[in-house]
Amino acid sequence: MEIIGRGAEAVLKKQGDSLVKERIKKRYRIDEIDNALRKDRTVKEARILIEARRLGVKAPIVRSKDLEKMTIEMEFLRGPVLRDQLEKLSAGQQKKVCSAIGRFVAKLHKGNIIHSDLTTSNMILKDGKLDELYLIDFGLSFSSKKIEDKAVDLHLIKRALISKHNKIWKSCFKHILDAYKKELGAESAKIIARVSAIEKRGRYAER
Repeated sequence: MEIIGRGAEAVLKKQGDSLVKERIKKRYRIDEIDNALRKDRTVKEARILIEARRLGVKAPIVRSKDLEKMTIEMEFLRGPVLRDQLEKLSAGQQKKVCSAIGRFVAKLHKGNIIHSDLTTSNMILKDGKLDELYLIDFGLSFSSKKIEDKAVDLHLIKRALISKHNKIWKSCFKHILDAYKKELGAESAKIIARVSAIEKRGRYAER
């Protein structure tokens, strides 16, 4: 297996046409606690990936999980991350991709799934195709019915757009919200209103 990525919580390895995500041991934690945490997070991530696909979100297919090795084997997606492509796209292409983001986030929220790390670094254009946008890295995801948690998801993607795509963030975020509202319906108004409240709290804290 070839290591293709390494983060604070996991190592990513390519094995044929699969991606194997292995949650790494934390030496500063007591073994029993570490094992329990890694096992819980492995089970949770695999379950949420499966549920996301059931809800109509394009996410990697889970092929297996191993709770002894703390691994999830999933589909390996070939293609560029959206972060590196978004600003190269035409305005119409940006609208198409961002509308897909909005629909996918709404589908997750309908199913009470919070992604928690919605950035263009965690989105892949499979085989470079605009209509094959996939959400990846559900390692921080969890289940919640709370308006606040769903609003934080939207707030995070807005902050990510401002940070990485400053010249086009306003139009991109508008396309995301338009598609989000259309897909989610009435509940979206409360969630989007809460995003504004979160931003106001942030500005107050900065002062």
